[in-house]
Amino acid sequence: MATLAIAVYPQAATMPPHLLPLIILPLAWRLLAELRDWKPVPVLIRIAATAFSVFVLIVTYGGLLGRRTAVSLLALMLSLKLLETFSVRDARVIVSLCLFLCTTQFLWSQGISMIIYGAAVLVASLVSMALLQRREAFKPKGKAPSSGYSLFSELGFSARLLGMAIPLAIILFVFFPRWGSPLWGVPERALDAKSGLSDSMSPGSIQNLFMDDSPAFRANFTGNIPPRGALYWRGPVFWEFDGRQWRGSYYSRNLLADGQPEENNSAWRYTIQLEPTEQHWIFALDYPVTIPRGTRLTMDYQLYSRRSITQLKSYDMVSNPDFVDSPTLSNIHRGSALELPEGFNPQTLELINRWRQETPSDVDFINRVLGHFNQQEFYYTLNPPLLSRHTVDEFLFETRSGFCEHYASAFTVMMRMAGIPARIVTGYQGGWHNTIGNYLLIRQSDAHAWSEVWLPGTGWTRVDPTAAVAPDRIERGAMDAMSSRRYMLDFQWLRAARNGFDFIQRGWNDWVIAFDSVRQRDLFMPFGMSRLNPGHMVAIMVVLVSIVALLILPVIMRLRISGGLDAAGKQWLLFRKKLNDAGVDSSAAMTPEEVNLAASDKLKNHSSRIGEISSLYRNIRYAAQAPEISELESAVREFKPARKAP
Repeated sequence: MATLAIAVYPQAATMPPHLLPLIILPLAWRLLAELRDWKPVPVLIRIAATAFSVFVLIVTYGGLLGRRTAVSLLALMLSLKLLETFSVRDARVIVSLCLFLCTTQFLWSQGISMIIYGAAVLVASLVSMALLQRREAFKPKGKAPSSGYSLFSELGFSARLLGMAIPLAIILFVFFPRWGSPLWGVPERALDAKSGLSDSMSPGSIQNLFMDDSPAFRANFTGNIPPRGALYWRGPVFWEFDGRQWRGSYYSRNLLADGQPEENNSAWRYTIQLEPTEQHWIFALDYPVTIPRGTRLTMDYQLYSRRSITQLKSYDMVSNPDFVDSPTLSNIHRGSALELPEGFNPQTLELINRWRQETPSDVDFINRVLGHFNQQEFYYTLNPPLLSRHTVDEFLFETRSGFCEHYASAFTVMMRMAGIPARIVTGYQGGWHNTIGNYLLIRQSDAHAWSEVWLPGTGWTRVDPTAAVAPDRIERGAMDAMSSRRYMLDFQWLRAARNGFDFIQRGWNDWVIAFDSVRQRDLFMPFGMSRLNPGHMVAIMVVLVSIVALLILPVIMRLRISGGLDAAGKQWLLFRKKLNDAGVDSSAAMTPEEVNLAASDKLKNHSSRIGEISSLYRNIRYAAQAPEISELESAVREFKPARKAP
């Protein structure tokens, strides 16, 4: 039960809350059944519980396809299996499947913390298997006798078994031939655990990411790191607005950029290490000069990968911040950048019409809107009020509180109402400078949304209305712009420690997660082995595994859980010592009956007590219904024969 609880923990932590009782209740019932000696649940109840659990799972995930659904189903079935697990065979099945459940968690994360999780499940499984083996070995005799081994000795034994496997695992990891792609993968249609930015934006979508401190990507610059005000990591670009939600257009997804930016003296050069997102876009600063392999540059200059990012991806980038995006705008794109749904936000439309008459210049009008956000009582907050149909009206005239997506959406709608082409860009802004590795760490909580307006002569120009309300968001980061903690343990020193620890995670990514055929070849190059083919690699691997196995074999043959006596053996040894002190010769080779006969003949006054102790020890060792060890301890303690005169 402990092994199952450890193995299921990561999956349970990400499940919808209403599924948790389906895992916890069978586990709790089986624990009570063990303590109170309950009988198994009737078969009809087990069938009904299984059918109900599968029904709830299907309703929750909309079917049985997808990784999250499949692994959740495995976790639920393992927990329900406890309702009928009253034999060693069933217990072994659960422990074995716990190991399988552990491996499924690597579908979502291969971080360094998974070492702790995997080792915990492995050690718990080994301890469980040892205990089950002992119980099965004594099954003909009834309950297994008390061995005197503590939980720590069992854990130590299992840890030693795991430790002996580490050299073999390292050899297999280093020498196993690597292909250009993973040995196994997941069909794209089965991807169901989206992380990071979405392909749409509505009030609250980016706000939810602000609570997520998981890494999005890392950027290692050649030379100086750009100022924070320039760290806008471009992601999905949205053109279409239905009154509440923003989405990308057909042209944005399918048309390529008219021209590719050229490298100049002000270009930034850097390397991105992108965490898996299960999405197609990858991130870069404006504007990408290089296009990574397997990626295309769309008409709005976002990088779009042909395949979804399901594993760690590293790519080199060069960006030109001086590039002019679309100095001329086609009628089709202009129409898309001005389109608004009818019947929405009438108050805002009235206000914009009045302002536009007073401010005909596009640049002056933009500055007037930004000044309105800056001078009026608008607030940058993590918990804004909910908005209904007229989202911009309610935001501008009633709530006046929001996150970056509220300001970007309102500003873009206001620009379109004024006849200024505008669109929304989502991505990340800023990043934490890790001074140890000299790189930027961009977390999901750095997600951001801003606007771009098209102006004659300058093309698409970035305008960030959030900066007019909360300049600290751009200058210092999203965390420092908030006046309160996001949750109870959201302390600045704890965030700094977590960010500093990312240096270790980055090294793990470089040398373990991203250890591909290129890195494998580079590893052997100093030894003159850069031209090894897969056959040579396998041959070296087999030889090294055989050598290590021969070295470990003597250790395995001598391995014992504990070198000391168990509780019954210690009491028997103490009893024989008392007999020897009283003048009775007894050796370890004598059976309890032989010791009884020899001692009773010499110590006739204590013959009944000697017979009782011998009988207790024999029954503890061999009887089907063994007495408690405390009875033997009490009898030996009360046995006090006179010492033999010297």
